[in-house]
Amino acid sequence: MLGLRRKRGSQGSAFSFRVSDVVEVPLRGTVLRLRVAQGKPSMSDLRIGSKLRLRSPAGAERDVTIAAYATSSGKATQARLDRVRELDVLIRDEEATSSDPIEIGWTASGPVS
Repeated sequence: MLGLRRKRGSQGSAFSFRVSDVVEVPLRGTVLRLRVAQGKPSMSDLRIGSKLRLRSPAGAERDVTIAAYATSSGKATQARLDRVRELDVLIRDEEATSSDPIEIGWTASGPVS
């Protein structure tokens, strides 16, 4: 037996975050601090390369791709997300400033297919 495990799939349940902070990181992108507003997000739905749908308070929407996790607040694990209900993700600058700049008060929802 090779010891291969099947990759855990996404749970597929809807979730919503509130953007509580936005920080530009030179040469890396933009960090979004996301606080869980509703639902129970799964880290498999929030893996690197997955998409989030951002919505401004005015109703403008756009999809962004998670490029990395910011580790300034700790390692991104399911246990930490369940306990703290907060996740810091990094997105590319082009996605953060493509039209309206992302600001505190925006919402992020998923999973986006």
